[in-house]
Amino acid sequence: MASPALTAALRRVDAVFGGMTAPADGCLHCYGAEELALLAMPRAPLGDDLARQFFHKEPGHFDDHPAVVRRVLPEFLRCLADGRFSGMGYAPTGLGRVRWQEWPPEQAGAIAEFLDVWWRETLADPEPPYGVGAVWELCVDMHGSLAPVQDVWAAAPRGGTEDRHLAAWLADRIYDLLNDDLWIMPWAMTDDLPELQAWLVEHAPARLAGHPDPLLARKVALLALGEEERWPAYSELVAGAD
Repeated sequence: MASPALTAALRRVDAVFGGMTAPADGCLHCYGAEELALLAMPRAPLGDDLARQFFHKEPGHFDDHPAVVRRVLPEFLRCLADGRFSGMGYAPTGLGRVRWQEWPPEQAGAIAEFLDVWWRETLADPEPPYGVGAVWELCVDMHGSLAPVQDVWAAAPRGGTEDRHLAAWLADRIYDLLNDDLWIMPWAMTDDLPELQAWLVEHAPARLAGHPDPLLARKVALLALGEEERWPAYSELVAGAD
């Protein structure tokens, strides 16, 4: 069940986007005419699976992709908030492709509020419905930016659930980060990997106190080094711990 804050954010999304329609035009290889017709029917239920498909489909499948994203937002975001979305980790997303930040303020504000509340509550939940890494990737993709997501992590109190989630995510991804694996990032944001690595070097080590791997914070610090320096330093670090 959604929290009061998340419920309020969903109500705002519905107040702004509910009742919107999109042209009933799209790729007839991917959708039936009866499915596309639902886009032109205000508030006609799409169902979780079709809402997900419309939200994630590549823009060229529709004559007016931004209109399709606006049409499906209330139903799709409700699916996310209720923990019913079966495609976590599946990106890119519709919001990541439409420059929604340039939409009218009431529309952009409703989207930004939902993403902020959903991410904050995911981090604060010891056992969120979805993995924190998957929610992180979806939020980063939908924002098209690291800053709104990482700023929440940076501002969280030390020693709380947010730190435990950060430590678990890093323990799982540290070798990918050290290898400059671009797949850590949403596909359209691979150029932002150095920004993520720099953020982790600045903010993560102090939040890893007491982690079962006593070297994890020092491994994160190696992200500040170039590739030629990083791996010799890593080998020295690991050898010194034996």
